[in-house]
Amino acid sequence: MKNENPHIARMAERTGVALFSQWNEFCELREFVLRRGDTDSIHDLRVASRRIRATIGLFAPFIAGKAVKRISKEFRRVTRELGRLRNIDEAIIYFEKLPEPLPVLNGQLSGERLQEMKAVTDVLKLFPRQEIDRTLRETVADLAGIPRDDQALPVHLSETSIQRYQAVHNLLLPATIPGNVETRHRLRIAVKKWRYLLETLGHVCRHDYSAALEILKEYQTLLGRLNDMVAFGELCGSLTLPLHERESITAALARDSAAYLARFVETATVRPPKYTFSL
Repeated sequence: MKNENPHIARMAERTGVALFSQWNEFCELREFVLRRGDTDSIHDLRVASRRIRATIGLFAPFIAGKAVKRISKEFRRVTRELGRLRNIDEAIIYFEKLPEPLPVLNGQLSGERLQEMKAVTDVLKLFPRQEIDRTLRETVADLAGIPRDDQALPVHLSETSIQRYQAVHNLLLPATIPGNVETRHRLRIAVKKWRYLLETLGHVCRHDYSAALEILKEYQTLLGRLNDMVAFGELCGSLTLPLHERESITAALARDSAAYLARFVETATVRPPKYTFSL
């Protein structure tokens, strides 16, 4: 007689519910961006696109056919295009807050935003919503069909959780070294992946990961700010600016990079992430 486990069936069912909830949120935010194009909606849509990609990727071994690759490709295109626009929006906010006026930079950033907004609008209008909706429904059916006696799902979630934590753990100490910009970039991605996994598990397994998610959010914020300083520098480097503005920009980015790095090092020393997992 098969050793059936109703908990596995509930996990699969809740995964489908979570996936559809993420999909509905993405569709709603897509409409907001097309209608308004405001900074908050753009940021929220980018997060939604990353979150649904993370959920699909997590459960990829249990989804039939080429659905994972097809869906991920479409969402990745949206994430990538929104990322460029988001960097410009954040740069505008950051540089406008500096005490010294930067009229040439701000004017060029406004022009860059108009061009990038058009590119984002084109991508969102071409997004194959009906096809993705149909594929996601098939995906949910695949998940609902996981046998109650199949231990592959809990084993997969446990192993993936360990891998996500290990990636963060391995990168944490090297990321505190000032010159390791690329390592901090990789750590930021690893933190996001682990955070998205715990968020999904919280819905699927009904476990409270709020304490772990709070510290991961803190890490993500600090690492995101550090990454912004690099992105802003690259963005400004692609523009034609007067020397005095470029000097002001360089000084501001260096000052704030050092401050964010100090806060990150302190956080990594005092509050390192701890492993947590429960089904």
